[in-house]
Amino acid sequence: MNDLATLSAQYTQSTEIKVKWGEMDAFQHLNNTVYIRYIEDGRIDLLEKLGMSDDMKATNIGPVLASIQCDYLAPVTYPDTLIVFSNAKQTGPKKVEFEHKIWSKQQNCLVAQGTGMGVYYDFKQGKSCVIPDIMSAKLTTLNTL
Repeated sequence: MNDLATLSAQYTQSTEIKVKWGEMDAFQHLNNTVYIRYIEDGRIDLLEKLGMSDDMKATNIGPVLASIQCDYLAPVTYPDTLIVFSNAKQTGPKKVEFEHKIWSKQQNCLVAQGTGMGVYYDFKQGKSCVIPDIMSAKLTTLNTL
């Protein structure tokens, strides 16, 4: 079910974003690329909540986005406030899958949903690497809440 209460219960992170007038395109709705930026905001907030940026600073290891996909379910127009719901789970020794749903407060419905795949990367060595145990444990805990 895709109602606000269910989404709030199912997703670890929620990020509220106000739609800006300048984000609309010539067709007078939110430009398709903006949804990807909003998904990025949700993903970054989730990673911050998990402490991944502190870990990245200490180890020079962290996730990089390998792919992203978005399904547009309803047009969004200014003014509106959206809520980006975000979750993550480890899907392999080096991979993290992100899931996002975008809720419109004005329309009171789901307006977009997307997924992304992150690959853990060692920035010093310039190649992919196994997710550190501490981050793997946080991702596992995240999906048992």
